[in-house]
Amino acid sequence: MLPFDPVSERIVLVKQFRIGALESPSGAWLLEPPGGVIDEGESAEEAARREAWEEAGCRIGEMEPILSCHTSPGVSDERLDLFCGAVDARSVGTTGGRHDEGEWTEVVSLDLDAAIRDLGRGMLTAASLIIALQWLSVNRRRLCESWGGCGIAP
Repeated sequence: MLPFDPVSERIVLVKQFRIGALESPSGAWLLEPPGGVIDEGESAEEAARREAWEEAGCRIGEMEPILSCHTSPGVSDERLDLFCGAVDARSVGTTGGRHDEGEWTEVVSLDLDAAIRDLGRGMLTAASLIIALQWLSVNRRRLCESWGGCGIAP
């Protein structure tokens, strides 16, 4: 779930330690959209809303699907369901995660234009974030018109 505040034009991400990125030049602390595993009996949309709340304290309003894809079909059956959801970035805290699951996250709010400019410069390396940011850069105006914001009346 990529939480997007159409009024302030900010996105909300979580910073987490990822063992798989330990040897990465940018380090193992990655900025990512909130996300996780779909629980039994839960839809992808419900899981995205739940994870946005658990990891970042985001109450998601309007929501749009970005895509559903295989992450690496040659080695894994994992699928990625990405969404973009409207949020008031002022209402989120600075920490999150399910501590009972050993999950500790730092909540980070970034200016959307700055995040888009940073693509390809090494700071934003999570594939889910890169895909979501590219999608949002293309669909931003339409979302602003629909959700109200970005200086555009709904």
